[in-house]
Amino acid sequence: MSEREDRFFAAVAARHLVRPSVRAIVVHDSSVLVQRPADSAPGGNYAFIGGEYEAGDTFESRLRQEIEEETTACLVSWRYLFVVENRFVHAGRRIHALEHYVWATLDTIEVKSREGHIVQEWLPLDTLGSVDLRPFAVRDVLANGHLEQVRHLVVDGWSE
Repeated sequence: MSEREDRFFAAVAARHLVRPSVRAIVVHDSSVLVQRPADSAPGGNYAFIGGEYEAGDTFESRLRQEIEEETTACLVSWRYLFVVENRFVHAGRRIHALEHYVWATLDTIEVKSREGHIVQEWLPLDTLGSVDLRPFAVRDVLANGHLEQVRHLVVDGWSE
């Protein structure tokens, strides 16, 4: 993980609150759009595009804002998929996130980053099983083609 991510997760953990967010699963030509910290090497530490709710947000408004802030793309459409209760430990700190995942369509596949600290990439679905795309539970249902069968996932990284 990058130093920036370490600071981010330290601040999240210090709040002692559940972190609600919305995340986009964008698929085109058997590849999924993900992002990683610009200071990390390709091949690891990926995440789905999205962000934490702010007061007054809806799924659509938060997702639209995150996509337009972080990338050169715009949200065209979206459809709710499932929720993930994600509890994990980062640098010894407990994080609890409630992540809502949506199937999203963008206005372009030529996606570039608007922010210097992140890079977007298209990853082939048939190689996802070996990629560090978090949370792994979402990566695995996407790789296995089971998105439509899932409504609720619990990832309990506190008891591991």
